[in-house]
Amino acid sequence: MRHLFQSWSEVAHKLSGASRIALFLDFDGTLASIRPTPEEVTLRNSLRRSLSRLSQRTRFFVCVISGRRQCDIRQRVSVPSVRYLGLHGWEGRGVMPISDSAHLALESVKTWAGGLFANAPEVWVEDKGFSLAIHHRGAEENIPMVREAIQKVVEPFEEELRIVQAKNVSEVLPRELEDKGAAVRHQLGTLLAPAVPIYLGDDLIDEPAFAALRHGITVRIGRIRPTKARYYLSNVGEVDRFLNRLEGQFA
Repeated sequence: MRHLFQSWSEVAHKLSGASRIALFLDFDGTLASIRPTPEEVTLRNSLRRSLSRLSQRTRFFVCVISGRRQCDIRQRVSVPSVRYLGLHGWEGRGVMPISDSAHLALESVKTWAGGLFANAPEVWVEDKGFSLAIHHRGAEENIPMVREAIQKVVEPFEEELRIVQAKNVSEVLPRELEDKGAAVRHQLGTLLAPAVPIYLGDDLIDEPAFAALRHGITVRIGRIRPTKARYYLSNVGEVDRFLNRLEGQFA
């Protein structure tokens, strides 16, 4: 895996011949730095301006795909011309609600998890309606135990639910909710003309999108680790610089 800026001539060559560029961006850890709680996360004004300018160019299709709810991510980014997909790409596609059996399974897991971690202030449960996020930032020494406990709670409902592990959270999702790979493939299919896709993400949950776009420009944010992404950027500051380069050369 190579640093994106060190491979810029290769990237620029690929983009220069594209009539359309589809830019897909994760939010937490990619567009905005991770904070102790999701409510504290904010977007830099410089990034907001770049997203606004890029998304108003006819050559660009800009989409933010987040595990947050669609209304939350739209409010935090606050750029009307950007496309927003919540719940890892599922919310905002016009897909029908989850099945009754998956909903009941989620409600059961929510009740069990709430009781299980009631006396663990470093672990808290976020109900997203169609998924359940169990945050364990601050419980670094006990993460294996926390994840094992979550696994046992979800096990009786394994036909309806799956667990996705991320940096500081374990998310319980209905199996019928597809991953980010399916989300980006769907969005590309809605465009009227072929587009060169770019995807930026920082976590394990972004790996399906990296795999789905193996012929595009895939960029992992953060320290180097095994990934299906082709390039990497070190932090949100470098993401800011990248968007400025995109605008300056290709908008």
